[in-house]
Amino acid sequence: MSGIPARALDKADESSSVMVEATAYGAHDTSAISWALAEEVPVALMYNSEPYAVMMASPADLKDFAIGFSLSEGVIEAYADILQVLVMPVEGGFACDIAVSDQALAEARKPRRAIEGRSGCGICGVAEIGEVVRRQRKLAPLRLDPKAVTRGFAELGRHQPMNRVNHSVHAAAWCSLDGEVLIAREDVGRHNALDKLLGALVAKGFDLSDGFVVMSSRCSFELVQKAATLGVRGLATISAPTALALALAREAGLALSAKAGERVVLFPTL
Repeated sequence: MSGIPARALDKADESSSVMVEATAYGAHDTSAISWALAEEVPVALMYNSEPYAVMMASPADLKDFAIGFSLSEGVIEAYADILQVLVMPVEGGFACDIAVSDQALAEARKPRRAIEGRSGCGICGVAEIGEVVRRQRKLAPLRLDPKAVTRGFAELGRHQPMNRVNHSVHAAAWCSLDGEVLIAREDVGRHNALDKLLGALVAKGFDLSDGFVVMSSRCSFELVQKAATLGVRGLATISAPTALALALAREAGLALSAKAGERVVLFPTL
């Protein structure tokens, strides 16, 4: 694996890509090109130095990832239980050591993941089927403004520095209720991108009931579950939700939206 710049740990930009040489073949010509590939590395998540899970992720904003994963997966119930997050390079990847209180650590041992997680999968490593879908908290209802959602989608590309280079990573952005993108995070995995965003929002003290999330991916049930767990009331994705995602959103009262060509679709969830 190539060397990873230290600044990639806390900033998503071109440093999370690797340049390679390739040959492009067209109908009438052949040319040598340089191609930027997204980095994808193992990231070990530990609680009080005790191994918990290994996920595949882009090596950027890993502190946000550790915080967001801990909260959205229900490993840690409150941000206040997280005392410190240490991100360090290790052989073959990175490790995030999350220091938590003794009581929080006891709770963290319960939903133990059995194997590594892949970047494209939100449930890899879950040991029991019953752990996959959690009961959703009931959220205060939110009616998404289609003009705000349209604005959020339009602004999303300007907040994707990593994707501008490699064109192959997902983004999750936090929008004000009028659709202004306030903060965004990127990753090769859509679940990781959302975890990074949620971690950043919590760490920076955002009110997660006062806005909505826009994502460059399809809407799977895990995204709804993660968002609802932290109190996010609205989620807009490029592609439509799965039937299970919509069912969970209705259970939680989380507003869902998706793109359909140039139009925005709002799904009834109340």
